Amino acid sequence: MPRGQPSRERFLRLDLGESSAPASDSVIQAIRDLPPEHLARYPDPGPLTEALATHHLVSRAQILVTAGTDEAIRQVFNTYVEEGARVVLPRPTFGAFLAAAEAGGAFVERVDHRDNFELDPEDLAAALSRRTPRLVVLSLPDAPTGTAMDCDRVLELARSTPGALFLINESFASFHGQSVLDPVRGPLPPNVLVLRSFSKDYGLAGLRVGYLVGHGQVLSDIDLVRPSYTVSASALAGALAALQDQAAMRAHVLRVRGAMDRLVSKLAIRGIEGRATRANFVLVKLSSPIQPWAAGFAARGILVGTAGHVGPLAGYVRVTVNDDTEIDALLDALDLLLRHGLRGAARVEGVPGDWDDAGSEGMA
Repeated sequence: MPRGQPSRERFLRLDLGESSAPASDSVIQAIRDLPPEHLARYPDPGPLTEALATHHLVSRAQILVTAGTDEAIRQVFNTYVEEGARVVLPRPTFGAFLAAAEAGGAFVERVDHRDNFELDPEDLAAALSRRTPRLVVLSLPDAPTGTAMDCDRVLELARSTPGALFLINESFASFHGQSVLDPVRGPLPPNVLVLRSFSKDYGLAGLRVGYLVGHGQVLSDIDLVRPSYTVSASALAGALAALQDQAAMRAHVLRVRGAMDRLVSKLAIRGIEGRATRANFVLVKLSSPIQPWAAGFAARGILVGTAGHVGPLAGYVRVTVNDDTEIDALLDALDLLLRHGLRGAARVEGVPGDWDDAGSEGMA
């Protein structure tokens, strides 16, 4: 956000992976139809919990509904990570993981993404072999890199390290098209906890609904420390309606994937590299430092992602993709910036260096 701006409302917000509207129209109707007495009573997550258990072919005891992924992350860390406990995190990754680890006084060991933005399984295995950590955090796919380790390799590492809890963030699972929860991969190991969100594929970031899928005893432990009734009745109703309209969600994902390909093609015409990811954003290679580019876009009413763009990512901005109208607005602003003399990516190699913790990390 540019300094001095009190609100994000007047901007085209392409920085946090937000959708422009819910994937399903039934969400709005479900909230409108909420009986008045549901607003006067404490909310009951039971119907959504039951529906999620059916959706994932697990027992109800293996589902825990939370107020977004941020609350789920803090609950996991509060339950299992005390001061001095060892936590393994990729670098860069979603910033809430590092914040939760530091808040709990954990000893954090980072595993760097390679220069191709991929996380090498052997690098992770080496970190696990030195000393068994309390918690290992992985995202499939990760943000801001948009890459994902093979699901089978992740499960193999978890099974070979039973003393560590693996927290697997699958907030972009529908865009990725793969999941450790796929029944063909067999039962989830007892030391694997999967984090899901309604914010991305269902387009409900404003409702703040997430959930955990894992072993019943693990979720029971978390339930002992979590606050009660944190997900509102309207959020539960909207999420349930979204879950029951899988066709709308899949159509939304296909639209975004198509729009991502179109954006990459239009950038290529301009001689600019665009990297379609396994999430809902494109990495656009401009030049480092990217802050002047972000400021230039913001001056034209568009917010692009830069948090966590360090090391090999230092020359890229992150652009959430929704539809052609937003793509055209972005490209119009980019063309204007290029005409004003900012260098295009075709003439810039970026900056060398390793991943580091300079600046803020990750994204929503």
